[in-house]
Formats: sequence, structure tokens, C-alpha cells
Amino acid sequence: MLRKIFKFLFWLSLNLALIVSIILIIAVVNYVNKLPPIAELLDDRKRGSVTLLDQHNTVFAWRGNQFGGILKSNSLNRALHDAIISVEDRTFYSHFGVSIRGILGAIRINLREGRGPFSGHGGSTITQQVAKILCLLKGDTNSQKHCRRSTISRKLLEIPFALALEYAYSKEDILSIYLNRVYLGSGAYGFEAASERYFNKKSSELSTGEAALLAGLLKAPSRYSPLNNKRLSQARALTVLKIMREQKLISSKDFAEAAKSLPLIRKNNINEIGSYYADWVMQDAPQEITKQSKEDIIIKTYFDPKIQRAIDDTIFSFLDTEIMAASRAQIAVVVMSADGRVRAMSGGRPSDKIPGQFNRAFQAKRQPGSAFKPFVYGAALDLGISPNTIITDEPVTIMFGKNNYKEYSPKNYDNRYLGPVTVEEAFSKSLNTVAVKVGNQIGINRVKTLARELGIETGIANEPSIALGSSEVNLIELTTAYAGILNNGIKVNPKGWKNLSIKETNEVIIREGSEEGVRVLSNLAAQTLKYLMFSSVENGTGKNASVSGWQIAGKTGTSQSFRDAWFVGFSNNYVIGVWMGNDDNRPLKNVNGGGLPAKIFSKIMTKISSELVSTKEIAMILPNQFDVLRSYDGLSKEYQFKSQEDLDRKPKNSSLIGGLIKALLWGE
Repeated sequence: MLRKIFKFLFWLSLNLALIVSIILIIAVVNYVNKLPPIAELLDDRKRGSVTLLDQHNTVFAWRGNQFGGILKSNSLNRALHDAIISVEDRTFYSHFGVSIRGILGAIRINLREGRGPFSGHGGSTITQQVAKILCLLKGDTNSQKHCRRSTISRKLLEIPFALALEYAYSKEDILSIYLNRVYLGSGAYGFEAASERYFNKKSSELSTGEAALLAGLLKAPSRYSPLNNKRLSQARALTVLKIMREQKLISSKDFAEAAKSLPLIRKNNINEIGSYYADWVMQDAPQEITKQSKEDIIIKTYFDPKIQRAIDDTIFSFLDTEIMAASRAQIAVVVMSADGRVRAMSGGRPSDKIPGQFNRAFQAKRQPGSAFKPFVYGAALDLGISPNTIITDEPVTIMFGKNNYKEYSPKNYDNRYLGPVTVEEAFSKSLNTVAVKVGNQIGINRVKTLARELGIETGIANEPSIALGSSEVNLIELTTAYAGILNNGIKVNPKGWKNLSIKETNEVIIREGSEEGVRVLSNLAAQTLKYLMFSSVENGTGKNASVSGWQIAGKTGTSQSFRDAWFVGFSNNYVIGVWMGNDDNRPLKNVNGGGLPAKIFSKIMTKISSELVSTKEIAMILPNQFDVLRSYDGLSKEYQFKSQEDLDRKPKNSSLIGGLIKALLWGE
């Protein structure tokens, strides 16, 4: 009886083995017939990568799935080859694609540690890992999700696929797929990309210690990434070196030298600087190239890492010393030169920067408050107003809208009124009633036109409150508009990139436009406006923005209920825009434009100007010079402002001349 049972079990096992073998052979043959030429498997990214270079042609950021180029196993750095084989699959060159011993050992460890048999340690050979990377040649979304899970069904399907890989390709080909397709963190696919990403060098140039660090990432790329956890990455690299020594792939002397070279990551690779700048350039450059092209692209930019560090260091300093720990107030900064070339930016707290994160420098639209006033006074100066013109600072009510059925009654910041003041005094003290009077009399459309022509692209309302910055703008366009003022009334466009080229061939495919700027404000008006802005820093609300030894011009801005605080200004060389506010629009506590934003401006400007040897003076026209020079611009007499009593009576349009006067005074 017992003999019959054994005989039955023997034949049952034999038949089952035969059936399994037949199924396995059919599956292997099926996969072999589906496998493409090896060249098609080395790079399967849906789109190319973008490498961004600073003004010195040094890499400062990457975007997209970075791929450093095809890496062949037969030309691989020996230290990197040995590090990978030692930690991932020491029997790679002797097995047939699957290691039964490895799988059983992994199951035993997983069960002992309280996990499922296929959760945690996989026991997979490099060939099986390639099968997982290729997702059994299934590219649909559901299959991709399934391939990322450690399930029994997926593990079973890996076996015939791994056998098919071993039959169809050489060991060198399989290893080449692995070297080029495996993910190593921080957007880097393949060891060539990872070598560039973490060490700024080709994989052929890696030291033994550097090779160990990259091989160590294979276990858990995000966990052991030196960009995420320097200590863990070093510890993992040391473990890899010990394994290499145990397997006699390196000597004790080589081990000691490699271990001593830790830490291995250069400082500028640990914390990517310019992340906000890179995000802006990716939005500003042609999208069909940066986001849709399958080519690997290089973008040369005007980014200055020194200026970026000055921004980041300043913001960190103010967060530590000037801003309450519980505050979630954000700070955005843009630095550009007079020609519109953006040199650096911060779209929020430096510690928050993550590629693709919300960038307040160009994505946040906020009310600029009095930082909008230069457009009011610039338009008025172009009509002949003088810095010496006397206007009464007093309560005022403006009727506007269709049939004048709406009322607008602006108030000064401190609810005090100074009576007759000069335009210079009104500007430097940021008197709201005077700005609204000026804007209303010259015509709101003139103000809107000048703002748009200087670079304000967001919509501007058609109401008198825009003189006080009631319409929203973003920081980069406001900074650009101020650059046009510094540029003596000639419009500039914000520029972040010089050219885009294909990485493989270095062929430039598109260059930055070289169009000449258009004059939108007379030289006389622009240089006089610069004097008013200089006076605002010297004697008015912008005193905290002053920089020792340098002439600084600018304007403070604080929106309603203290939700936004701004200072935008310039020296002869740079324009800096600073914004502070809360993302949820909650009011700031004890912050206005003349406070922290002006101080931040001053500190950044001091840092970036310390080594400049250019002139420290701004080209501007003083009030008395304006009064003399305006006659040469066809402005033979001073523009006359109406009193409040006259504002309440609209002039009759009884003649052509009367119509022109009405248009001039009322903007109709």
C-alpha cells in the first residue's frame, strides 16, 4: 500500500513537473519572440531631460528624467562594475537568469522578520530586476503599477521572462540594460546620469568610493540619496566597500583609502541652488522643447549662483532673527540687471524648495500697494508735471464708473493730511490722496498704458484705486517694469535663458531674441522719476533700503489690511524686487513695505554690490533741472492741476480745444 502511494506521488510529481516545464517553455518562447533588438531597450524615457547651466556654463539644475547617454557594460568603470555585481548579484555570470537559492533565502528572511514571503528582500538576480524594469514588455499604466508591487504572480512571471532574456541576449547586453534603465534617485535614470547628477563627472571617472555610493543607491534610491540623507548614503557606501573587500574585489589598502574619502558629495550637489530659477526658465522657454521633446536638452542661462546664495543667506538670516518662529510668511525675491537679465530668484522659503513647487516670484498674483505709484507719476511726468508742482494733500472723493455712480475716497496710511505739498514730498512720503488725484486727472488709461508697456502683463482694473495698487501683479513683472525705469524709459523683457541646444550634438536649436527695447517713457520723465524714487529712499518710506556708498532708488508697497508688503528698487547695476505675504492671504503682523522687505533688499544689494567697480550713482534729473529741460521736450509750461472744487465740476466740451483739455485732465 505504502509503495503504491509513493509510486503515485512520484508519477504525480513527474507529471506536474512535466506540465510546469511545458508551460515554462511556452512562456519563455513567447517572451523570446516578443523581445526587441537590444538598442531599443537601453533608453525608454517618454521625454528627454533638461540640463540647466549657469552663466559660467556650470550645471546648477536638472529637470525631467535625466539620462547621461548609453553606457555599455564592456566599457564600464571597473570599480563601478565590481561594486554593482558584489551587492546585487555576485553569481550574475554563472546563473541562467534565476537564483533558486537566492529566492529561498529571501523568503526565509522575510518570514523571519514578520513580512510576507515576497515582501522586503526579493532575492532577485540582476536579470530578474531587468525583467521588472522592462515590466515584462507591458507599457500600460495598470501593468506598470503591478510591476512595482512585490506579488507572487509578478514574481512567477519574472522567471520565464528572465530565462527569455538570458536566451536572447548576452550577459553584457543584460547588464547594459540594467546600467542604463535602473532608477538611482533625483530624476537620474542609469549610472551615467547618476554620476553626472551627484558628482558632475562621467562614470568612467568615478573613484572606488564614489562607485560604492552609487551602487549603494540600488537598495533604496530615495532613502540613500545623498541629496536626501548624507549620513545614510555614506553609511551605505561604507557597507558596499566592506562587501567588495570581503569578496576580494578590492584590497584592504583600497578599502581604507576609499573609506577615508567619505563624505563624497560636493557641497553644491547636496543642496540644489537655483531650483526656483530653474522652474521659471522651464516655464519661460519654449514648452514644445522643454516638456515635449524626447531629446536631451541643455539650456544656458543668466543664473548667477553667487547672487542666489546672497538671496538664500539673507532670507535664512531674517527668518532666524526677524520673523517669529510660528509665522508661515513667505518671502519672494527677484534680482535682475538693467537689461532685464534675471540673475537669481527665490519663490519662497529656501528650505521649502522642491522642483516644481509653487513659485511666488512668478506664479503668485498679489496687490502691489504703493509700489504701483511709479507708473502714476511716470505718466504724469511725461505730461509735464514737475517734482516741484504743489498739490494739496486732503480728503478726496472720486466719482467714477458709468454715469459716475461710484465713489472712491482714499485715505493716507496714517489718516493724516499735510495740506499743500510738492510732488517730490508726496511721492517720498507715499501720500495716497495725492497719487489718486494725479492718476485721476491725467487719466487712468494713461497709467494703465504705461504700466503695460513697461511689463505689467496681468489685467489692470479701470478704476481710480489702481493708483494705489489695487490690481494684482506678480513679482517678476513688477521688477521688470522697474528695470525699464532704470533703463531710462526703454522697455526690457525678463530674460532667463541664452540658448537651447541638443546635448548629444551641442547643436543650438534656438537662441534668445535680440530685439531692441522700445521707448515707452521719455528720457526726461524716466530720469526724473528715478530722482523721485531716490528721494523716497533718502528721505521717505524707503529709508531701510539704503546701501552705504551707493545711490538707491525704489518704492515701498503695502496692500490693504497688510496682506502684502513690497520693496522694489535699484542701484545703477541691479534691480531687486522683494515681496512678503501669507499664502492664505492672512494679514502680516507688524510688517509693511518699508520694514522687512526694504531691509532684505538692502542686505541683498549690499552683498551683491560689494565687489562691483562700476559707478555707484544713478543717472537722474533733479527737480530744478526738470523745470529747465521740459521746455526742450515741448512741455513749455507746467501741467496745471485742478482743485477738489474743480474736480466736482466737469468742464464742458464746447469746442475742439475744450475736448482736448477734457481728455488731458479727465482721461476721457
